[in-house]
Amino acid sequence: MRKNDASLDRFRSRSSSPVHRATPVMIPASYIPQVKTWKFGAAAQGDSDVKSYPLTVGGMDIVLNLQGCISPFDASSLNGGARKTLTLRLPKVWDEPFGGMEEALIKEVATKSQTLFGEKLNEEQVLERYKRIAKKVGEYPRQLRTKLNTEGFHAARYWDSERHSTDPPQDHTGLVFNAVVRLRALWVSSEAWGIVCDATDLQQLSATPTECPF
Repeated sequence: MRKNDASLDRFRSRSSSPVHRATPVMIPASYIPQVKTWKFGAAAQGDSDVKSYPLTVGGMDIVLNLQGCISPFDASSLNGGARKTLTLRLPKVWDEPFGGMEEALIKEVATKSQTLFGEKLNEEQVLERYKRIAKKVGEYPRQLRTKLNTEGFHAARYWDSERHSTDPPQDHTGLVFNAVVRLRALWVSSEAWGIVCDATDLQQLSATPTECPF
């Protein structure tokens, strides 16, 4: 099969190998594996005080297939780097799964706080340090903040509505995507923590409808 004819159904997640990408097991829509089944891998630490704990379930990456997401803004980065932030407005079907996941994760992190933070913290203290990736305000749709690599081997891949590989849009604002995201790791610093969520594949569907003002 030629690269440009690759089907969106055969999205591949990023593996630790620099040579290939392993085929992931897709998580059905509206479902996230229970946090108690997550495995926290060995900590990795860079130049800063931030530690990263890889996340897997049953030896597989945690990969979610999100249908019909709206990008209200363009992808951006504070320093103009190749790793950007892309916000996705999620369909309502994901409200409960993400909300339940974060509640369970706060409890799990509290039980592991001595290992993760070097001190025992209760759930309230863990919650105070948590930087949410899936923000929900009132009746507005939940918004998921993902990371988007724009260069290199791990660059996000783009697909058109016919499931053919395509170039990234010049501007993501107002576009509708089917998105494959990976909950890659738990990051922890001395004062904060959260989930590393990478958008690995984006299938552009259409622009959001606009009502005529006349």
